[in-house]
Amino acid sequence: MITINKNRGESSRTKLKTFDNCGEARWSNLNDDVLFLVMMQLGLIDFLAFSGVCKTWRLLAHTNRNKFMASRPPMFLHISPSGNREEYYCCLSDFKFRKFKTILPHYFGRFCVGLTCGYLILFGKETHDFWLVNPITRYQFYFPAVHFLGSIRDLTVIRAILVFSPTISGWVLVVSHRFADTIWFSVVGTRAWNHVSSTFPIIDLHAFKGKIYTLHTNCCLFQLRLIPEPKWTLLKIKDVLKTYGLHLEFLTSGENLYVTNRLSKCLYKLQELDFGEMKWVLQEKAAMGDYVIFLSFLKHGALIKPEPGSQWSKFKRHADFVDTSDKGQKPRFFIAATWYFPHDCLTVNHIYE
Repeated sequence: MITINKNRGESSRTKLKTFDNCGEARWSNLNDDVLFLVMMQLGLIDFLAFSGVCKTWRLLAHTNRNKFMASRPPMFLHISPSGNREEYYCCLSDFKFRKFKTILPHYFGRFCVGLTCGYLILFGKETHDFWLVNPITRYQFYFPAVHFLGSIRDLTVIRAILVFSPTISGWVLVVSHRFADTIWFSVVGTRAWNHVSSTFPIIDLHAFKGKIYTLHTNCCLFQLRLIPEPKWTLLKIKDVLKTYGLHLEFLTSGENLYVTNRLSKCLYKLQELDFGEMKWVLQEKAAMGDYVIFLSFLKHGALIKPEPGSQWSKFKRHADFVDTSDKGQKPRFFIAATWYFPHDCLTVNHIYE
């Protein structure tokens, strides 16, 4: 509650119509501009509580949800069992050690193999099916067993992305694994899988600006179309991607698509695809000095340019975060088992075919 001075003339007496007997105004009567400034200072957990206070605050939070989520730095994600052995918690914590904890459905007997559009990708160790669960919105998708993954022992090699096809007005899960030559995809609700094979083994796949891109062991980049008929299209690029080994993965930042390699003697070389010239451009350290790169052992990372004054260096104080930067290396890299990016929970990877 906010205390208001009653001796401020006629305008104040008019406002007092909404006051209670103690001469105090309700928080819901605060000016929207003031509320917005307060809201943008909150952490994710406090934002969720803020949106549940009253109708006025809920409307403000809903209207500005995209802007709020996009401004939030990554969070560390940890999954742990509850008292009931068949229940697991998903815990998200930020660099101020604020935590958001929720029960994670369908996790028993499963393994988290990645994230896509804010959804945890939960793969059944015995059933070989998929549950996708968004810990923030609580939305879920189910996809049936895909048997070609049944023989995989190292589940971290699985690559999966969730996309939405306006052509069929449906969600599609696209799945492969490192060094496989086949991509499988399933439309939600159909309980069936289709597949498309490639001449060269696949290293990574990624949805970017309405298209699906795949990177292969011959260092070629393909565009993959799924609907109405699966089709690979080789992109003609003027120069050759510098591999530094085959542990490559896609990263994106705004309008830019990058490839990086973090498991070689030439750590963290960033190469951007110049779509105008159709060539790979090795990024200079000085040009990338304002960026922060977050990499995950589950192949889910991002390249982010913080707003001026951001204190993301505080990630180094977290016991589970490792900062690999030094005075001679830019940009800064942070590695953890799993990063969760709040803005992803509202992302939809539309593919236009």
